[in-house]
Amino acid sequence: MRVATIAFMAVALAAAVSIGRPASAQELERPYPRQGYYLGVGMLGGANHNWEDGDSLGAWGGNGVAIRLGQMLTRRLGLGLQIYAGGSKKGQEQATAFGLGLEGQMAVMPRLALHAGVGLGVLQLEDRRIENEDLRGTYGAEYLLGLSYSFFPYKRRPSGGLSVTPMVQGRLLPGDNATALNALVGVELAWWTGLPRNQLDLPPADAYERR
Repeated sequence: MRVATIAFMAVALAAAVSIGRPASAQELERPYPRQGYYLGVGMLGGANHNWEDGDSLGAWGGNGVAIRLGQMLTRRLGLGLQIYAGGSKKGQEQATAFGLGLEGQMAVMPRLALHAGVGLGVLQLEDRRIENEDLRGTYGAEYLLGLSYSFFPYKRRPSGGLSVTPMVQGRLLPGDNATALNALVGVELAWWTGLPRNQLDLPPADAYERR
């Protein structure tokens, strides 16, 4: 929990410092695919381990959908919004999860990124064998850690484009009544706007090329 919080705060602080630079101090950027604003939708699957009142409920198989949108603020640092909705089950028992929060990312390599996030998470537990069951679960701060690698199979521009991104993700929602730990693997399809040509370090002929 503390590792995710510290990592996210470090990314957010570095991003805030970079935003504060005056336009005159910003240098031209070398073109990379992962630049500008991004919007991605990912399909994830994996295992969800739940605890209730201190007792383990075991590992349940499940899947979910993640939506991410934001901006790369510098060549290495990005900040955005992440939304997650998913579910898991084991026999007649099932869990439903929802998360909404901020996500920071740091490019370890041009296409390899480390992600850390924090936000609001909700977990609902249900046993279908019990009629009129009381509401079970928890809500509160949720923490995220992840790793992704972006492929650009239809690369036609020096900056931005369509990406296919395999990712692994861990989500932790601790609570007084229940706790959920998700280990997820999936693929995201995303669109990157890229940077305008006048912000890229390009040969003069390419920098002022008419579209």
